[in-house]
Amino acid sequence: MIKNLSWLFLMPFLAFALRVPELQVSESLSEKKRGNEFLQLIWNTDSVIADVEMTTYLRELGHELVKHSENPDKNFGFLLLNDDSINAFAGPYGYIGVHTGMLLSSDSESELAGVLSHEISHVTQNHLNRFSEKTDKQTYLMVAGMLAAALVDNSDASQAIAASTVAGTAQQSINFTREHEWEADRIGTVMLSKSGFDPQGMAHFFEKLKDSSSAEEFLRSHPLSINRISDSMQRAARVSGDYRKDSFEYITTKAKLYFHKHGRIKLEKDKAITRYMQAYQAFEQQEYSNAKIHVDELLKSNQDKPSYILAGRIASKLGDIDQAQRYFDHNSLIEEDEASLYYAAQAYLDNQQPRLGVSTLKPFLRVNKGSYQSHQLLSSLFVELGNFDRSHIQSAKALIVQGKLDKAIGHYERAKAVTHSQDLHDVISVRIDNLQQILDLYKNLD
Repeated sequence: MIKNLSWLFLMPFLAFALRVPELQVSESLSEKKRGNEFLQLIWNTDSVIADVEMTTYLRELGHELVKHSENPDKNFGFLLLNDDSINAFAGPYGYIGVHTGMLLSSDSESELAGVLSHEISHVTQNHLNRFSEKTDKQTYLMVAGMLAAALVDNSDASQAIAASTVAGTAQQSINFTREHEWEADRIGTVMLSKSGFDPQGMAHFFEKLKDSSSAEEFLRSHPLSINRISDSMQRAARVSGDYRKDSFEYITTKAKLYFHKHGRIKLEKDKAITRYMQAYQAFEQQEYSNAKIHVDELLKSNQDKPSYILAGRIASKLGDIDQAQRYFDHNSLIEEDEASLYYAAQAYLDNQQPRLGVSTLKPFLRVNKGSYQSHQLLSSLFVELGNFDRSHIQSAKALIVQGKLDKAIGHYERAKAVTHSQDLHDVISVRIDNLQQILDLYKNLD
């Protein structure tokens, strides 16, 4: 679990400070390099949530908001991190992290969307770049100090280093930081409204934070003030309309996170979510027959995507692969929905039909940017078929998702060594050359 992510948010600032690229193309390459390094740091914490359904939900919500941002063509990636603290952060190259504590503390989907739209605005307004242009050597020392603190094993020593470096420089940068926060509030509120969410969601969430002891990390990098909260409330109040209700995906994501944190389900007023969680709890406890009873009742009144995915997973565990696939196929957007395809492929793997699993997942990954878990699952399916060259290729692609390009090259080399196809050998060679060129370009930026 991540103990302190503020250093991850601050680290890219130091990279900005060390060089000022002369060309726009160099800036783009530099940003990709910092983003790649940032991804590796995040994944190396072992805190990235592996649940494909949860991560797909967060990614789809994030990209839906991005469509209504001021720069929808920028690169964005969304990561859900297993951490109880109330925090979210924007890193280089549009990578945005959300703690599970942040999601659980939200009281509505509009509040969660408000936090995401705020972080998206930090990216679209180039706040990382603008920070680097205005900061001075004193602030560089603060960043270096925070980095040093993060790397020291002794927690007391870490706190001492952080305190000594932050104390002398925080006041010098706080006004500029607040400037960014006001701007992100303003632009994020517009983004919420255009996306159909209650624009007061952001203001309501920030109002709750000022008295929360679990939000120290967020407040450290996102300073609040009474005036700022009041301004956000007034701005949101000027926008009216019929706003979106909480989606079943949002509600089930929160409910599952609560279950995994507390080891029990939380009874809800909504009978559908209670029935869903009864089925989910039984599924997690491997009581599949009991889970089927609950999910059958659920499907009588609820036809949302999470219900059919859970029904499919339960049917798969009971060995009814045909019924499982009918449930997965029921989702009308299955061709585009990674979670449905992932669990459909997993069901084929669990029921010794790896070839069908490959034909289910491979077409999606051929044309879409898939998750780490999906590439790893496809790798496992190829192993079952004895296609070790293609298994290594998928492992390489999974590592690329994590930003680990050098390790990805290693898997491509293994694939190249075991393949019997000259065409595939040539394709792999090109991919290795491309990755190596990228790594060489990154080195030249140092």
